[in-house]
Amino acid sequence: MENYETDAPPASGKRWQQAVTLIAVLGVILVLTNMILFERNRTLQNEVAARAQYIQQTVQLEGLHREIINAIANLSVRNKDEALRTLLTQQGITINTGQPPPGTASPAPEKPR
Repeated sequence: MENYETDAPPASGKRWQQAVTLIAVLGVILVLTNMILFERNRTLQNEVAARAQYIQQTVQLEGLHREIINAIANLSVRNKDEALRTLLTQQGITINTGQPPPGTASPAPEKPR
């Protein structure tokens, strides 16, 4: 009679432990990856929210900026201030006074038929 009993666990139990350990390690890796991606996503969302707020504030101030530019343009035309006109031109703003530029002839009015 031979005794086949030993203290070593059966091979199928050892494989089961390895599989469970591998699944646990993968779970930990997935949790850590999720945490990293969550933090990165939150940072990007904050950046997008800040940009949206900036755009919203810019839209609100556009009317005020337009009024300020119109006031400066009117002041430069009224006082014939070339320094203000030059400043506006340097910023890409052209002043249209409704009069033809100096040195150009105005078009002749059409005669009624």
